[in-house]
Amino acid sequence: MKQISIAPVILIGGKGKRLGHNKLFLRVKGEPVIYRTYRVLKDVFHRAPLFVGREVLPYPYLSVRDVIKGIGPKGGLLTAFMHTDTDYVFVVACDMPFINKSLLLHMKNSLKEENEIYIPLLKNGYIEPLFAFYKRTLFKKLKEQIENGDYRMRSLLNGANVQFLTEKEIERFDSELTTFFNINTKKDLKKAGEMENEKN
Repeated sequence: MKQISIAPVILIGGKGKRLGHNKLFLRVKGEPVIYRTYRVLKDVFHRAPLFVGREVLPYPYLSVRDVIKGIGPKGGLLTAFMHTDTDYVFVVACDMPFINKSLLLHMKNSLKEENEIYIPLLKNGYIEPLFAFYKRTLFKKLKEQIENGDYRMRSLLNGANVQFLTEKEIERFDSELTTFFNINTKKDLKKAGEMENEKN
């Protein structure tokens, strides 16, 4: 059986307007959030993540600029496909400091090759498009949607073979769903520090 190839991708496009500074430089207890994300993804996928965003990173990591600027995560996914040659890309946002490694390993091991998208689905109907697997077969559809001005990640699910990660599955590894906590405001940043203190 052919092994599925997956490239991990970290999107660094968030401008952090509500936060007051670039999300790229977010720190929790003194450690940059992107360092944490980088380590987890490299451990799980056994390859260095690709950073995609508005700018090239001022760090010794592999990073590329968005092919199309200013259209959000969909532009990041397009760029990721254009700079990788794997069956899938796993896309995650740069502002999620508490990614559960065991949960991500579970997703990687549960991914079924016939599916084009593997995405978390919570009980309230919320999906998390920035912690998900996307198959290369989506490239043409993605490009067409962007050309038509549709920049919503959710639109990619229309007509696609979708595998959902249920909240019940998530809770086996991450009972508080902290993996999906992201930092958008100064209040979120303060809470992240408190959450880190509770862990230690």
